[in-house]
Amino acid sequence: MDEKEVLTRFKNGHLDRDQVAALLTGAGTGTGPVVLALPDLRPEPSATAEPQAPGRRPDTEGVSGRDGQPVAEPVAVVGMAGRYPGAPDLAAFWRRARGGYDSASTPPAGRPGDELGHYLERVQDFDPEFFGIDAHEAALMDPQERLFLETAWEALEDAGCTGGRLDALTAADGTPRSVGVFTGAGPGDYALLAARTWRRERSRPMPRGGQWSLPNRLSALLGLTGPSQAVDTAESSVLVALHLAVAALRGGECAAALVGGARLLLHPSSRHPGAGEGVGALLLKPLARALADGDAVHCLVRGTAVGHTAPDPTAAGPGRASRAAGARTGSSAGHPQASAGRVLREALRIAGVGGVDGVVREDAAAVRDLVGDAGAATGAAVLTRAVLQLGHRVLVPGAGRAEAQPWESEGRGPRRICVGVRGAGGVDAEVVLEEHLPAAVAPRAVPDHDGAGPELFLLSAPSPAHLAATARRFAEMLDGPGPVPPLGRLARALRTGRAAMDCRFAAVVGDTGDLLRVLEEFVRGGAPCADLRGGGADPLGLGAVPETDGYLAALWRAGHVHQLRGLWLSGLDVDWAALEQSAGPEEPLPLPPSAFLRVPLWLGGEEGPA
Repeated sequence: MDEKEVLTRFKNGHLDRDQVAALLTGAGTGTGPVVLALPDLRPEPSATAEPQAPGRRPDTEGVSGRDGQPVAEPVAVVGMAGRYPGAPDLAAFWRRARGGYDSASTPPAGRPGDELGHYLERVQDFDPEFFGIDAHEAALMDPQERLFLETAWEALEDAGCTGGRLDALTAADGTPRSVGVFTGAGPGDYALLAARTWRRERSRPMPRGGQWSLPNRLSALLGLTGPSQAVDTAESSVLVALHLAVAALRGGECAAALVGGARLLLHPSSRHPGAGEGVGALLLKPLARALADGDAVHCLVRGTAVGHTAPDPTAAGPGRASRAAGARTGSSAGHPQASAGRVLREALRIAGVGGVDGVVREDAAAVRDLVGDAGAATGAAVLTRAVLQLGHRVLVPGAGRAEAQPWESEGRGPRRICVGVRGAGGVDAEVVLEEHLPAAVAPRAVPDHDGAGPELFLLSAPSPAHLAATARRFAEMLDGPGPVPPLGRLARALRTGRAAMDCRFAAVVGDTGDLLRVLEEFVRGGAPCADLRGGGADPLGLGAVPETDGYLAALWRAGHVHQLRGLWLSGLDVDWAALEQSAGPEEPLPLPPSAFLRVPLWLGGEEGPA
């Protein structure tokens, strides 16, 4: 860039003094990070702006940071899921993080080698029927892609965003399912394994070797219309993907964004002592949209920044000035610690935070015992650990802490965590997370059939076997040692947040005891379900009649839940979110995800690694 552009960027706050000095003198070129900050793309507020919408936090817009610049509106984390060594779900991951467990082990039975690492179990297993994928095609899919599909679906279900609420995420032009997918992934080990057995005289289909398929297949299967992009900056991939996702949300490119990553050690060349595996996903929405939709908010993303530091700042390169010139300017841009600090400061500036005092730091070292050196999954694990600490208000064992301890806020405002990861190639990424402190707002009136009446409980799945397995999960939750959610919240979350599939179960119950009884009866095979796979859905054609919406609303208001149950079981798709509009955001309600019926799928029909 020329001198005018350098000075312009300095004036706008996109470059600091050290960077300007280095660029104008030619010193340090390529050593210090070029920090990429998210632009504030919101229009300037006008004097005639409409009053603030109900439910919006008063501190999300129009606030100035420490340098007087406006703080961009936060982005909410509304759903998440993951699978890590020794932890098939995030509840187990939290228990292991809180207990300070080390997941290192030798490879699972069936995998060659004896390297001590951090491994997932049964990585060859997948449920192609759930996603409508042919089994032969699924066997050619990279297992990293298969794991990410399942985890992304669980994150969408955690957010209550797989049914009509997913359709309602529209772009500015009205296009539905405006959801972006931004992912990081490990190397294409599966393609390398297939290449070992490929022969010209006996050629066969081969797995795809590119990482583009990880986000693109999810977008294609679910009909998502936002950006779909793979990122590869090694360990920092998922944080860079989150940075891009936040930019896309603030730029209006999508209404929500799914961010995640996966890493598996399938080829012997990928394994080394301490290497690890994992998969994680998070669903993001602008905070204002999340509050308007009544989403449960896990935490806020306040600021992100990305930069690069050359792994070897002393290495020679074409057009690179001498280090002596850098010394004349007093610049320390090439020093790795100074470079990482600059990216952190930029993220804090975007977040409107005055410094690191009172801000907890998390990095790749914080999850080394949990996931090891997990490549692209490292960032997902660090983010997940940070979000869980904010949600539980507990600091888990880490630097300076031998055991978990309550996280006291000390009256300094909301709790914050700065998550930072550097990739092997030198890409630094920093994310500032903040706990969500909802503002007190008057609840909106909610159309209801009868606040004290019976509840309509719905479950659906792609097959009767899937449906029974999911029903079993809910029965175990109701009969388990943990807290049981209120029946009204449980039933409403399933009606409004889960997709309506071909095989359906519905029950009208008065309390959770009744619900447990009917679920156990259904699991034992004593209750029928509606199976619409052979056609015949909505036999009266009510879905094509415009008056049906008014008819359904009248049934709901009058409390005729038995009639609504029959219509839904017949295949009529009901927009439950429209019938029972949200009264505002609620606390996260952890519910069992849909059950996957996994089968081993590997190259050439082999069993594959365990």
